[in-house]
Amino acid sequence: MTELVSDEGIVLRRRAFAEADRILVIITRDHGKISVLARGARRAKARNAAGLDLLTRSELLMVPGRGMAVLTQARAVGLPWPGSDIVRTACGGVLAELVDATLEEGHPEPELYRLVCEARERMADPGGSARLELALAAFQIAAAGGYRPELHRCAGCGDELQDRDGGFMPSLGGMVQGDCWMVQPGALSCSAATLRVLRRMEAGDWSTLRRLRWSDLLRDQAEAILLAHLEHHLDRPLKAARILAEFRETIPAPG
Repeated sequence: MTELVSDEGIVLRRRAFAEADRILVIITRDHGKISVLARGARRAKARNAAGLDLLTRSELLMVPGRGMAVLTQARAVGLPWPGSDIVRTACGGVLAELVDATLEEGHPEPELYRLVCEARERMADPGGSARLELALAAFQIAAAGGYRPELHRCAGCGDELQDRDGGFMPSLGGMVQGDCWMVQPGALSCSAATLRVLRRMEAGDWSTLRRLRWSDLLRDQAEAILLAHLEHHLDRPLKAARILAEFRETIPAPG
């Protein structure tokens, strides 16, 4: 008799397979990123349907297979994902894309799973700011991947950065000021306040960051800088980030 494998995971991506099945890409607590086959998941009254949606956190039971495991049970746990909230769903989509692009399959990353799980729960909380949580998680994912942004010396000339406005250049991996800022077309605006916030992220001062009164400008700059930085290093666009960019270009959105 085949022994069942239990784990906990969050659905990052899914695609149709055969007539009624789905293949799910899941980040799990104990097995890292895996692909699993969910038989019958596309049927109207599919078993385990509530535990198979994107960004759902579930307790899983699987049967190991030669190609991929077959999912036999997925019981949703944690806060329900607010799928009707376009801003929160876009933030969750960016988080899922970041994790999917960062991880290779089959390499357990328990600390990264804990980070993603906590970020996912905070994003799903209607009383919290999903965009703030995305920015904090994006910095931590960059740090875990070994590509923290340069926040202390000018990425152009190497001089020590001052407490003043400048620009952020994803292609250089950091902030530029003064003459270097003037000669770098396409630099993202980075105010002195945003630089201070990014340095607090670097120091891991998460509790203080969550207590700060974030202006729309501060949130927008930090979000734009970190997502552009990650897109450059991952060498791929983040599709869900385009939705957030539209909000930044129009009016501030709640969440």
